[in-house]
Amino acid sequence: MSDPNLNLGVGGGSPPLGGGPSLQDDEAALRKGSVLPLIVGIVAAIGLVVGLGVVLLSGEDNEQYEVLGRNVNGMKAEHFDQFWGCALPNQPLDRLRTNQDLGEAIQKRASSSPQRYAAHVRSKCLVKLTEHGPRLRQLIPPEDLGAQLDALQAALTQLTDGWNGYLDALDRSSEGYDEGAAAPHLSKIAKGWYDYRTAHGQLNDTVRERLHGE
Repeated sequence: MSDPNLNLGVGGGSPPLGGGPSLQDDEAALRKGSVLPLIVGIVAAIGLVVGLGVVLLSGEDNEQYEVLGRNVNGMKAEHFDQFWGCALPNQPLDRLRTNQDLGEAIQKRASSSPQRYAAHVRSKCLVKLTEHGPRLRQLIPPEDLGAQLDALQAALTQLTDGWNGYLDALDRSSEGYDEGAAAPHLSKIAKGWYDYRTAHGQLNDTVRERLHGE
């Protein structure tokens, strides 16, 4: 009589042909299935951190451009524009389009009473320019705006020096307005005025491009 255990594959009988995976295989498969999701999760977390860092850095860069543009424009309105409003009373500043326009507007006010005009500009107006320079130098620009801010400062220095020379020439005009003595200083004033406006416009263009991609 045959042993019934041989047909059931238990006890002392041989295992069935083509048997299933071993215990070691099951454990390996379990370990593989648990590690893969962990790796995927780590990779995803790293990607999220890197992406967040890029966004934050981009936001910081944008804020730096925005702050610089706001400060420079505020200083222009407070110092540069107010100086011209004081030095050229009753002059529509938007009508000054060329260096010649500017020179004629200045001479119109200075020629009738040079020393009185010099006293007015020196006591009431020039402070706007002399305050402007130190405040500009306090700004810390993004790297790609450093040269443009330097150009703005150089133009302001030239403008201020031109006015100081012009006012000195007016003080020496005891016999009336001396066009020959005033001319080189007026040229320096006009160049500083033109260069300042040019540098300011270029700086604003760069800020808009960085902020809005225009």
